[in-house]
Amino acid sequence: MASTAGEDEDDYLNMTFDEHEKASKKETLTQRKKRLAREAEERGRPKSKAQIAEEERAKREAALNNANVDQSSKAFKMMAALGYKPGSALGKVAPGGNVTSDKRLLEPIAVDMKEDRSGIGADSEKKRRFREEVERQANSEKRQKVDAEEFRIRQQQEREEKHQEGQFYGAMKVAERLEDEELADERSLQPRTSRLLGSYNVLWRGLIKQRMLGERDRRMRHDMTQSLSRLPTYDDPDEEREDQIALSRKDLVEEADIELDQEDKELEEFEALPIDEKLQKLVLYLREHWHYCFWCKYRYPDDAMEGCPGVSEEEHD
Repeated sequence: MASTAGEDEDDYLNMTFDEHEKASKKETLTQRKKRLAREAEERGRPKSKAQIAEEERAKREAALNNANVDQSSKAFKMMAALGYKPGSALGKVAPGGNVTSDKRLLEPIAVDMKEDRSGIGADSEKKRRFREEVERQANSEKRQKVDAEEFRIRQQQEREEKHQEGQFYGAMKVAERLEDEELADERSLQPRTSRLLGSYNVLWRGLIKQRMLGERDRRMRHDMTQSLSRLPTYDDPDEEREDQIALSRKDLVEEADIELDQEDKELEEFEALPIDEKLQKLVLYLREHWHYCFWCKYRYPDDAMEGCPGVSEEEHD
């Protein structure tokens, strides 16, 4: 009895409910009709473009991922006749049989499917334009940095040149004054306009030429006013005495006007020099000819110029 009880217990523990589950999973007639109707509806329903594209993509990827070649195909037989073996690459073997330098492809080139309506080569053109734009922006950033530095240097140079131009103009005024003092006895009381332009030193001849051109412009405006007024006794109250004297000496004025319009190569060559070089030449001339230091603003009694720290402006700081 004990063994029977044990067997019954084992049977109880090893009981299965497969038959019960199969019975419970058995499809009823109604369920079967619904299932068949649903499947028929799905088969009859047209697929969307997205579904068709997804199925095509899945088939394409499955075919591309399949490296097995059908050895019964005519293409494989032709390749085998040319020496191809499954798993090997096509083409000429690298010299010496070096595997590391062998760049032959073991797999077909990947298919790049177009997903837009752009023409053939449009993507390459877009990539090229994108690369050019990236390079242009990179070059633009570099150029901006360089341009900023160049602009700063150029601004500094322009300020320095403008400062030196003012100094050069002042040095020309000093040279003109010192020459006037030196030639005071020889010139007596003759006005400046009676002296021809070519007789001035080229170092400050440009200053004299500017003044003569200005006087000629004023004289032309005066003559225009005279012709419009039609009065023989017309007198311009704004006209300076020096201008009146110059206007009365017509012969000398006409000769000076002719000289103003003539070419002056010596003056043109001097004015073409850098401003710092022109200033240096004039400063040295003032020192050598009149013992005058432009930076000290003082005329020394002799060429020793005792007390002057030097020739350059930096030495006077």
